[in-house]
Amino acid sequence: MSQHKGLMDKISPKNVISFLVIILILFYLLHFLYENWIEVSTFDFQLKYHYLLISLPVLFGFFLLRVYCWRMILEKMDIFLSMRKSMKISFVSMMGRYLPGKVWLIMGKVYLSGKEGVPRVEAFASVVMEIVLEIVASIFFFFFFLFSFTEQSLLSHKVIYFLGVIMVVGLVFLHPKVFYRIINFILLRWKNEEIKTCMRYRDIIQLFAVYNLIVLFQGIAFYFFVNAICYVSLNNILGLTGSLAIAGALGTLSVFSPSGLGVREGILALLLTNYVISPMAVLISLLARIWITLGEIICALFAWRL
Repeated sequence: MSQHKGLMDKISPKNVISFLVIILILFYLLHFLYENWIEVSTFDFQLKYHYLLISLPVLFGFFLLRVYCWRMILEKMDIFLSMRKSMKISFVSMMGRYLPGKVWLIMGKVYLSGKEGVPRVEAFASVVMEIVLEIVASIFFFFFFLFSFTEQSLLSHKVIYFLGVIMVVGLVFLHPKVFYRIINFILLRWKNEEIKTCMRYRDIIQLFAVYNLIVLFQGIAFYFFVNAICYVSLNNILGLTGSLAIAGALGTLSVFSPSGLGVREGILALLLTNYVISPMAVLISLLARIWITLGEIICALFAWRL
């Protein structure tokens, strides 16, 4: 009976709808690529292995920077964790983003942190802050470091407005008086515990600035990956960075899609049409998913051996 109930939980209406939406988006992208394959096959490009080889260590550097920044968040909370343990927790829990529902990444990281002696309440707060910082920094980069009218015109005014609201709400949410009040409200009802030590807003703003650098670092890796497939001028590196950043942010915000699957590819393909023909944009967005996922799997396997 319990097995039957567990199976029914997995095939709940929410999971079924999520699955259908993801399949629909991916089917549209693949169908579009198939219908326009002649343009792709006649496109003047060839795989440049040296660019691909450069992109991989830069991508791994991006993953390491994310770990280092999470470690910084913990240190601001007076919790000191070695880089080795931080890598193991972050890289292994990263696989939780591919499970339905956004909660598994958070809960997985809280659980693994607890095994390394990090208090659950502080671990929970650090992961929530990490996710919010990433999302807000990605949107901020898109708006203020990119601010390309050609790119923004590809997104509807409603999406632009939505992103602006999310960025402002995120910055307000990160203020200690707001953040810790909300986090403690959740923790008191979940674990009947609360956080005693609060981070200063100045520290949070410093972390926010660092996360913008992380976004740029990921963009550099993406630039080399794109140029491994087809040539895009170095002048467009900020455009590529902003495109990947905002696609990732919208993917994270899509509650129905594990790891933003389908959503990130659709948004990224749309924005990449500023730099390459539409079929190539779709191809790059799909290959980018494989590239990033492969990097995450390698990191997880490496961390499992630590």
